[in-house]
Amino acid sequence: MKTLPIEFVNRNGLTLRGIATMPDGEGHFPTVINLHGFGGMKAGYKGLHITMARALAEEGIGCIRFDFSYNGESDGEFEDMTFTSLLNDTEDMWNWAKTQDFVDPEKMILSGHSMGGFVAASAAPGIDPAALILMCPGKQMWDGCGERSRAMEAKGIAFGDIEGLKFSHAFNYDLEKYNPFEDAAGYAGPTLIVRGTRDELVDEATCETYLSLYENSKSRLVHVENANHNFVGIPCRTALTNEVCKFAKEVTK
Repeated sequence: MKTLPIEFVNRNGLTLRGIATMPDGEGHFPTVINLHGFGGMKAGYKGLHITMARALAEEGIGCIRFDFSYNGESDGEFEDMTFTSLLNDTEDMWNWAKTQDFVDPEKMILSGHSMGGFVAASAAPGIDPAALILMCPGKQMWDGCGERSRAMEAKGIAFGDIEGLKFSHAFNYDLEKYNPFEDAAGYAGPTLIVRGTRDELVDEATCETYLSLYENSKSRLVHVENANHNFVGIPCRTALTNEVCKFAKEVTK
């Protein structure tokens, strides 16, 4: 496999930095565009997304992982991130990837973990990927988001401290303008939803509701036994990776 550092400038003039993990050889490859979670980076929790990208490459499928703007090694400060900026970045990543000579633009899959899954589901109707992968999509961050920020501001709390990251209330006020399930409706392609049975952040009802939006024979909800939100543990990580690779191979034949 080949690992390539990549970057481009988004619509707001910020440089997004990422990694492309591609199969050996030349040509246009089916490719997964993977979106990271809240406060995360392109590598994923303890390298989860690196593991997945390498497994996909072994199966002849590429994977492109960017840090969203205001996150990780991409330009901008975390406190300036909004849900709108995440959606815009996703569209910009997608359009950039389609022009690369190592990507098959007809076989591109949009994937996301946690917040990235929420973003991927919301972006899919507009982008119309060949397939969609939602790993414990974090719709719960939308529930009561505006109320939480208003309550904090009423107590004089100007921003959130997310384990050292400065989180602006502007994110929640922007987020409450959206609606997860309404925004996700309209995508008709094959969809894989994966949830750990011990996920403490995303409940079963969320995943089942997302699945109900994708009424076709190639869409399914898969459970990873004993997995938490980040699929911690070698058996859980292996099971997730196997499910993602199996689905990606099915939809890119």
